[in-house]
Amino acid sequence: MQNEQNWERVFPAGEHRWSMGLQRGESAASFFAVQDPSLGVLAQRRVWLSEDFGRYALALPLATAVVREATEYASGLGTALPSHEPRTETRLFALGVAWEPDFVLLSPGQAGVHNLVAGVVCFPSSWALGEKLGRPLSEVHAPVPGLNESLGKQIDLFLSKIRPGDVWRRENWGLSRDSELNHHPAVARPRLDDQVHADEVWIRLEHQLLTRLPRSGAVLFGIRVEVVPLTRVLADPPAAMRMARQLATLSEVVAEYKGVFRSRPSILALLRQACE
Repeated sequence: MQNEQNWERVFPAGEHRWSMGLQRGESAASFFAVQDPSLGVLAQRRVWLSEDFGRYALALPLATAVVREATEYASGLGTALPSHEPRTETRLFALGVAWEPDFVLLSPGQAGVHNLVAGVVCFPSSWALGEKLGRPLSEVHAPVPGLNESLGKQIDLFLSKIRPGDVWRRENWGLSRDSELNHHPAVARPRLDDQVHADEVWIRLEHQLLTRLPRSGAVLFGIRVEVVPLTRVLADPPAAMRMARQLATLSEVVAEYKGVFRSRPSILALLRQACE
């Protein structure tokens, strides 16, 4: 599955800083529709959910109605789901194997604070759903250095203003040493280091969508992971230049968080060589 990337959007001009980067999106139906004609992504999701459902799909007891509304919303988008699924776990499994993107449900609480009450996350980028369940978004984001300080209030305000029918999109990027979609902390993956070569580096893109369910008021947050070889950016000098600027200006703590502290000099050398 190869999509035409807007690298200017993924790697904004200038130095790295945490940014909302939100834009009005196309319909949610196109985001959640199957995009992999081989159905390989859905096959992977079924494997992970069948092998360890409780690791990748979770819901609080109070989220029963929210999960039910999410399945109704999915059916309204044209997602084929089994009818008459009474149990929350069964509904989550049905959504998890029908949608290629991961998703979480954020329920509004007091003072505009949204709490993560349910989700199916088969392809996390080095985080575990079980550690985030029941927490407000500020705690979900707490491991990201400087994010709450820079954007915490803006994020809460933005979420409180999303209206049913609104669709918002953004992108997030990271780097990895393999092209696997599932980067759950419990699954061992090779790490980037100072010996890494160009064909060992992958850009891990998260295409994110936010919309609000009308009845419960919960925010549906979709995460579609795409893994792109670094060589594709190396073949595009303007994109390589923008990526190099972003990577070079990561603070040390953010570079450590993103897992690129040791590999950054090697990757920067590759990017800068591509710009010559």
